[in-house]
Parts: sequence; structure tokens; C-alpha cells
Amino acid sequence: MERLTQNLLLVLLGGITLRVALTDAHLAYVQAGFRPFLIFAGAVLLVLGSIGTVRDWPLRQSDHEAEPDDPAPGASGHVDHGHGPPRIGLFLVLPVAVLLLIAPPALGAYTADRQAQAIAIPESLQNSALRLGPDDDGADYRSMPLLEYAMYALADDTFTLEDRSVRLQGFVLPRPDGGWSVARIRISCCAADAVPVTVVVDGDRGPLQADQWVEIIGTWAPPVAHPDGDYPEPVIVPRSVTPIPPPASPYEG
Repeated sequence: MERLTQNLLLVLLGGITLRVALTDAHLAYVQAGFRPFLIFAGAVLLVLGSIGTVRDWPLRQSDHEAEPDDPAPGASGHVDHGHGPPRIGLFLVLPVAVLLLIAPPALGAYTADRQAQAIAIPESLQNSALRLGPDDDGADYRSMPLLEYAMYALADDTFTLEDRSVRLQGFVLPRPDGGWSVARIRISCCAADAVPVTVVVDGDRGPLQADQWVEIIGTWAPPVAHPDGDYPEPVIVPRSVTPIPPPASPYEG
């Protein structure tokens, strides 16, 4: 690949990175705290690519002007075109350019279904006497991240959840046994280390579709066994299930 094509790729990659970093789109790939690093990386790529393009473009034009109008064939019988651009390099630019217009969606039900795993309960919660704290202001429930609810729901001592209503938010994940779960994807750094967190919903799914975001207000119920794995899953009995728009930050940190 000639240097001009390489520099154009740097410009496109820098533009994509800045476009993602300067909007909420970056939250589909990394934690919010990585935004400054994305902006810096995108700016560096854009500047380096632009400098290289400005430097190499006149050289490429002068190379073409220096070529004879009717070059003689070489010893192999093929015409030597000197520094003509490798056409294959231009095809590498196309998929990068497409990303400027179409951004892949955040991870969802497909990932959660194929990477399901048991939830590890910290030792501090195995026999925890910790309480959840008061309900949300003006409400008769307490909002909880899915992972927090799952750990409390699977702990040996679940008294802290008994007779309490909680609010969970996540996307719909159909289960192999015909039921459904509410799920979130948890990331520590970026989408590459994504781990699903699921809570079985003890109620009818109705018209809800996979990946549709919902808010569930309900109460704790004893865990059930995963149909394809030998481990328990947390359960919530819904009092209400309300469709909601996808949040700007789809992952739990």
C-alpha cells in the first residue's frame, strides 16, 4: 500500500474516532471515563494523516507527470507504471468510510444469550447483614443495578430483599425454556471484556421483543436453575413491566 493511501486511512480512522468520542456513541464501546483518551487518539490520527496527505499528494502528482506517455515494456513484457497507486489500497478505504455513516449497535441479547455464565457472589455478601437502604425518594421501591440485585438475590441470606420492591432496567432476553429474562451487559473497560448479567422474570413476556428495553418493578423470588447450565439464576416477580427507550449508556460498569 502506498503512503498516500495509508495517510488517507489515518484521516478516516481519526475522523471516525472523533465522531464516536464527541457523541454518546462511544458508550456502546467503552466506559464513559475513556472518552478523553478517544478524543486524544482521534485527534492524533487525524493530524498525522492530514500532514502525511498534504506532504505526499504533490509527490504522487509529480511522479505521474514524470512518467513517459508511452513507456516501453520491460524485460518481462509488462509495462512498468512506476509509482501508480495500488488499486487494492482504495478498497481498504471503503469499509472505513462506511463506519462514518453506520455505527454498529451496542451489544445486546445475542451476546447475552451466547455468553451466559454463573454470577460470582463476593465473600462479603455470602452471609451479609447489609441492608439495601431506603426506597427511592417519593417511591415505594429501590432502584438497583442488575448485578447488585443478582448478588443479593443469590446470597445465602436474602432477608434484605424480602418484602422489598426493587426497580430494574435492562433489555429483554428470551430463555431457551420459553420464559424470559431482563439483562444488561457489564464491561470493565470496553466491549471486548463484556459479561452478561441476567435476572429471570417470573411472568409472561407478552408482546415484548428481544433487545427491547424495559423497566421492571417487582419483588424477590427464590433462584431457579439455568436450563442449559448447572448454576442458579436470580429471579424477580414483576409488579409492573414498562417499555422504555434504550439508555445513553447501555452497559453497567
